[in-house]
Amino acid sequence: MPKRRQRRNRDLPDNLYSTRRPDGREYFMYRTPDGKKRGMAYDRAEAIRAARELNAYYGEQPTLVQRIVSRPDQVTLAEYVQRYISETLPRRRVKGKALSSAYLAETKRILARITEALGDKPIAEIRQRELAADLAGIDSADAHNQHRVRLIQIWRQAMSDELVPQNLPERILPRDLSDRQRQRMTLDQYRVIFDQARPAIRLAMELSLNSLQRRSDVRKWRFDDQRDGFAHVIQSKTRKHGPSAWLRIPLDLPVAHSELSRRTLGGLISACKDGVLCPFLIHEQPDRPRRAAGKDHPFQLTLRSISQGFADARDACGLFDRMPAPERPTFHELISLGQHLREKQGWSLEQIQRLRGHTSARMTEHYSDGHAWTTVQIG
Repeated sequence: MPKRRQRRNRDLPDNLYSTRRPDGREYFMYRTPDGKKRGMAYDRAEAIRAARELNAYYGEQPTLVQRIVSRPDQVTLAEYVQRYISETLPRRRVKGKALSSAYLAETKRILARITEALGDKPIAEIRQRELAADLAGIDSADAHNQHRVRLIQIWRQAMSDELVPQNLPERILPRDLSDRQRQRMTLDQYRVIFDQARPAIRLAMELSLNSLQRRSDVRKWRFDDQRDGFAHVIQSKTRKHGPSAWLRIPLDLPVAHSELSRRTLGGLISACKDGVLCPFLIHEQPDRPRRAAGKDHPFQLTLRSISQGFADARDACGLFDRMPAPERPTFHELISLGQHLREKQGWSLEQIQRLRGHTSARMTEHYSDGHAWTTVQIG
């Protein structure tokens, strides 16, 4: 059954909604068939009239599914990608888990590029050489292979829908990865970059270096994730792999190195407390607080702001002025440096694997409801 409309919307035409603005005025929005809401301003009578006209217009237009069923041989790649994004991706599961928001965003970005190149052509008429030629225009081997994988997934679904007879992208060979370009970061370089970074970026650097956690997990780390003497971290990138992604890191974990002169992970977490009311460890109070896409709190840093903040400090220190941009270390290199420092402390490979959340054949812990925790051993 359709969801019951709120009382203030019950006398409005289908797809027309209203909301109250802070100044008390009633604002109207119309929901189009693609699910997006379009502003209709404040005039109630005008909004109702326009909504009725739009309902009549859209009622005469065939839906995407109707167009695909009625003329399967003429469905363009752009039309099919739209259906794939709106219908197929939300239903996909990996070991029972829905696809992460980061994966969905990256997939949509890649598919937008593919659609721009070949979107006007019927998917049934696209040839392998056209797909190969488009992929050949991508410089990076890793990006080339990522685009190829998304194409394979699209064609696999299209085969299931009987729109294409074979998976052409699968017949295109992946590109061999080139030698690594980015340079490893040294501890001396870390110190210099740290001196140039603003406070929130410094804390993010210290946490990533010592906990070996990715940028995405550092930015989501909350103060209430600490309990019973452990920091509880659920890794977003590997959570589908089971218990290896559900970490309990001891708060008395000795640091590998700290420019803040903290001795334990718990000490680093305490350094994040600065009197600003925010549930996230990595935060800063902007001049004009406001919510943004991808942020759960106005003071939380985005992935981009962490990367850019590190890059700004790296470039400001002057150590890498003569180094080509692709070779300059990024925030992710902190993990490699932290692992190197742990190895020098005598950590075993298994200990490092556990802290990084990598899967291992030795991990046989059972877990209930998908929420078992892998405890990191420090002694």
